[in-house]
Amino acid sequence: MMRLQTLLGEAPLQALLFDLDGTLVDSVPDLAAAMDHALEFCGYPPAGEARVRTWVGNGAPKLVERALTWALEVSEQQAPQAQQRVLLEAFYNAYAEDSSSRSRLFDGVCEALEYWQAAGIKLACVTNKPERFTHPILATFDLQELLPVVVGGDTLPTRKPDPAPLVLACEQLGVSPKNAVMVGDSSNDIQAAHALGMPAACVSFGYNHGAPIQEAGADLLVDHFSDLV
Repeated sequence: MMRLQTLLGEAPLQALLFDLDGTLVDSVPDLAAAMDHALEFCGYPPAGEARVRTWVGNGAPKLVERALTWALEVSEQQAPQAQQRVLLEAFYNAYAEDSSSRSRLFDGVCEALEYWQAAGIKLACVTNKPERFTHPILATFDLQELLPVVVGGDTLPTRKPDPAPLVLACEQLGVSPKNAVMVGDSSNDIQAAHALGMPAACVSFGYNHGAPIQEAGADLLVDHFSDLV
């Protein structure tokens, strides 16, 4: 806790907001399986896990847009909206069937969350994943009691990097953003936090849309979840 406290200076650390995909859970194997199923259902070739890993982080619609532009070999601006809607529905259907059997918690996640909870720090999950997929994943890994507040990608009209989801999470936790730290793995998390003057700590093993997280401007970067404690 002391390492994250230093990011706030003299303001007491009262809450931690956690991204889900790439931060708490390596969810790409299930996302990739669902995306490949959807691509094949729509008549496109499967993309494979390694490629899907570079597309994750901005929510399912953006993931589908990136998949379709790859499949059609066009720019994102040229991806037909109608085909995106069909592919998105196919992806949601496949992901709803299985969103967690291949996923795993990153090392040290449970121990760290339990440590912060015991220390009286309030915890929330702020993700761009739709709520209907987020809650089952948290339940699969027994994280619901550790993360009682959840703000998903469809909870509000906007999602990260817009700061509104972080503001809502702080309101529901009953804390000020000035007493919270965002913990994530991508530029979305950093931009959303910094828009509020909130520090952002990032893990180096996440996704960040395939770009080096070291260049995204995190206030703290760690290689293992336990390094945040």
